[in-house]
Amino acid sequence: MTQAALSVLVPCRRWLSQGDVFTSVPIVRFNGLERPELTQGPALLVTHGCVIDKKTNSGASTLEYLNFLPVHSMGALQPHQAEELRRKHTEVRPFAVMYVGDIPSLGEGYVSLKRPYTLPASFLDPQLVPFTHEDTGDGDDLRPVPTRADTRIGMLDDEAVGRFQIKWMAHWTHLEPEA
Repeated sequence: MTQAALSVLVPCRRWLSQGDVFTSVPIVRFNGLERPELTQGPALLVTHGCVIDKKTNSGASTLEYLNFLPVHSMGALQPHQAEELRRKHTEVRPFAVMYVGDIPSLGEGYVSLKRPYTLPASFLDPQLVPFTHEDTGDGDDLRPVPTRADTRIGMLDDEAVGRFQIKWMAHWTHLEPEA
């Protein structure tokens, strides 16, 4: 029996945040040993919030690059793999993949933590915009807001972002998280 698609997306903030889901950003795909192919597709922003928000002493943004993971269709998986990923969507294991649920206009998706790639931040032309502590929940601050190619349709909820961070650390360090 197939489980229904789940949603872990919430409306995105005005500023860039780890966990933002874009419907269309450049993605380089490699098909075997053939030449790389540049396509447009859905992706998850995985750059940590501290990196996104960091500023110099004079208040200028230090954001130069953004890291993404392509979002893949669950339909590309074998049925038993898709079921397993749905069933374990709230668990840290498996470390190498993460279910991102039902994405409006895209369908049900997942990301492979093995496939990060980087784009220059200038692709989104982020500009620092002031926000109040009521907006941010953690104090008045300037945050980078994309002014170009902003195809965000939502972001992972806080629980999913936390789970992603644990998976990301475990995947790249090969260290088991403590229970």
